Amino acid sequence: MITAIPMNNDRVANHFTKASCLVFLDERGVEINRVENPAREASCAGKKKMIDLLSEQKVNQVVVRNIGERMLGKLLTGQFAVYQTDCTSLSVNTLHDPLTNGFVQLHQASQGRQSLKHEAKNKSCGGCGAEGNVSEKLCCQSGIQPHEGKGHCCRS
Repeated sequence: MITAIPMNNDRVANHFTKASCLVFLDERGVEINRVENPAREASCAGKKKMIDLLSEQKVNQVVVRNIGERMLGKLLTGQFAVYQTDCTSLSVNTLHDPLTNGFVQLHQASQGRQSLKHEAKNKSCGGCGAEGNVSEKLCCQSGIQPHEGKGHCCRS
C-alpha cells in the first residue's frame, strides 16, 4: 500500500496541487520517494502530470488537507482513496495509515473545495481542453475563437 502526501517543508501542504513536493510512503510509513510537484507552477497539463505521477508510483491512497472538487473528482475516478486531515504538524510517519489516525475519507468530488477561479474562467472562456491545449480546429468547430497564447478558447 503506497500513500502520497503533498508536503511543504516536512508539513502537510495546505492545498494538494500547491504543495512543493509529493512524499510517497510504504505500508510501514517509510519514505520511499520524494518528487517535486509537477502541478505547482503549471496549468492543466501539470495537474494531469501529477495524476500520472501518482499512477507511476503505484499510489493507493492520498492524504490531503484541502483539495479542489475537480482534482478530487479526478483522484476518485482514478480509484485513489482520498483522506482529509486538518493537521499540518503530524510527522510523516503517522500519516501512512489514515484510518487509524481519524482522518475523514472523501467519497465524492463535492466534498472538495469549489474552484472560484475555474467558475470565473468558464464564464468567459472555454477552459482547458485535452491536456491544456485546444486546437484551432476544435475551437472553430465549436464556434469559439482560440484565445491567443492561452491554449484555450474564448467566446467572442
